[in-house]
Amino acid sequence: MAGPVETLNVEGVALVTIDNPPVNALSHPVRAGLVAAIAAAEADPAVAAIVLTGAGRTFPAGADIREFDTPPQDPWLPEVCDRIEDCAKPVVAALHGTALGGGYELALAAHWRIAQATARIGLPEVTLGILPGAGGTQRTPRLAGAAAALGLMLSGRPLAAPEAKAAGLIDEVAAGDLIDAALARARALAAAGAPVKTRDRRDGLADPVAFEAEIRRHRAAPSDPDLPAPGRIVDCVEAALLLPFAAGMVFEAEAFADCLASPASAGLRHAFLAERRAARVPHLAGVEAAPVARAGVLGAGFAEGGTGPGLLAALLAAGIEVTVLAADEAALAAALEPVAVLHQRAVEGGRMTEAAREAEWGRLAGATDPAALAGVGLALVFDPAPAAALAQAAAAVPPGTPLLATLDAGGIAALAAASGRPGDVVGLSLPSPRLVEVVAGPATTPAAQAAAMALARRLRRVAVLARGRPLAPAILAALEAATGRLLAEGAAPDAVEAAIAGFGLAPDAPARARTGPEAAALLAAMANAGAGLVAEGAALRPSDIDMAMIAGHGFARWRGGPMKAADLAGLPSVRKTLLARAEASGDAAWQPHPLLLDLIKQGRRFADLDAA
Repeated sequence: MAGPVETLNVEGVALVTIDNPPVNALSHPVRAGLVAAIAAAEADPAVAAIVLTGAGRTFPAGADIREFDTPPQDPWLPEVCDRIEDCAKPVVAALHGTALGGGYELALAAHWRIAQATARIGLPEVTLGILPGAGGTQRTPRLAGAAAALGLMLSGRPLAAPEAKAAGLIDEVAAGDLIDAALARARALAAAGAPVKTRDRRDGLADPVAFEAEIRRHRAAPSDPDLPAPGRIVDCVEAALLLPFAAGMVFEAEAFADCLASPASAGLRHAFLAERRAARVPHLAGVEAAPVARAGVLGAGFAEGGTGPGLLAALLAAGIEVTVLAADEAALAAALEPVAVLHQRAVEGGRMTEAAREAEWGRLAGATDPAALAGVGLALVFDPAPAAALAQAAAAVPPGTPLLATLDAGGIAALAAASGRPGDVVGLSLPSPRLVEVVAGPATTPAAQAAAMALARRLRRVAVLARGRPLAPAILAALEAATGRLLAEGAAPDAVEAAIAGFGLAPDAPARARTGPEAAALLAAMANAGAGLVAEGAALRPSDIDMAMIAGHGFARWRGGPMKAADLAGLPSVRKTLLARAEASGDAAWQPHPLLLDLIKQGRRFADLDAA
């Protein structure tokens, strides 16, 4: 069986290909394979140079972040990068797709970086609460200076290859076939003599005064005390100017370890994985959702500023043809006008061209006859009281067509009953432009659930599947109830408000409290409610609750959501808080949920249920 790293001799150049789908993550087998491939090519007299590339759609798009919580396995990525850079034969990195994080650090260690024009490079580690830990903070400034290095690392945003070339972050943009160009460059470098190591480059260090000015500018910028990584990145980039390379690497390694151990990194890494985990629904594995070319939309939820217009515009932007059904021409005009307003604002703000607006508007049709919905791939109902419109949609489209409707006070059960087709009905909770909670009823078919999840992802929303009821409203209700109990028990209103703000749920509050009895009590109440959602099967796993709260309601991403925050606080501590409140107040609402107690008895955390 072939390994994840393969080598092919192409007329004297070793073409080393990383093949670890889907994104060629730099897991331990890949790292070990790279070290072996570089050593073999260096020792082979028939090889003059090496080209490093990725199979499939991308150069390595980063490390396998699941390994960050496990003991290191040699070779670790810094060792791999050093081995590439120390190779006596020139190594060319051929970049396509997205060379991110450890993938770009791998390219930095090569002696030349060539990329497709469509490729993107980046160092997004700051979004995980860490910093580049395989030489990124030391090699990047040597190539491109402090401004470009800090811009790349502090923003976390990728750069397109032409921009990266202009900044000095890559050496060449391929004019034709990437591999052909990389092979040619490798042969040219071999003919020129010994390769120049990135650690020995001084292009970005040529103006130390300007370099230090950038350091001072970034240090003076406002910072979040909860997020240590940005400040440590600035320190590490300064070390690239002040310290020899080897000492700078030690400095980087210590800073990386400190950031990795921080609660902020634990929360951010959890949120990253939770978002991806939410898209994987075990009982929908193998259920293919047919691509939707045309959707029917109906209901009265189209007031300007409401949910309907934004989601309707998103459907059009995703290339979906939309037929809006209304009772009469006046109602139709009222439904379409807010969408026209959104398009106009996008054009005026430079976010959309006139041509794009016309193309999107051309995909939009209005109708007053339900027969116009014939042939739609699904029907969506946006309505504060959706039952009647849902029944109308059910009568207009054939059985098996998914019926998606915003939830009202009656919940998914009432909608399913109103439709007469409970298997086709899926509820939608749309608390923010980022999140769609897809709520399945007891009779909702896997096909309808898969269709709703696929649509949400196509609209570039985070999709979370819930069963029976949406997740975030239950957590918010528990928070509200706990707030009321704390105030009734004599807690200071300012302290309670600051605790809520500390979770990111009251951004206008004058103060934020990350710790304290009020914060501990409110977190315990939310986690306790979350345990109930998991126990009843409404939530597939605790991390889905976290993602619903982060993407839907602004719960601080660095805290990882209420369930992860409870894990970080320690479930025994959460139990102690609940029991103390229950005993002091005599209020049974503070009693710990049995699932929480069971996890503590077993020495487990909510994260163990995520893994299961």
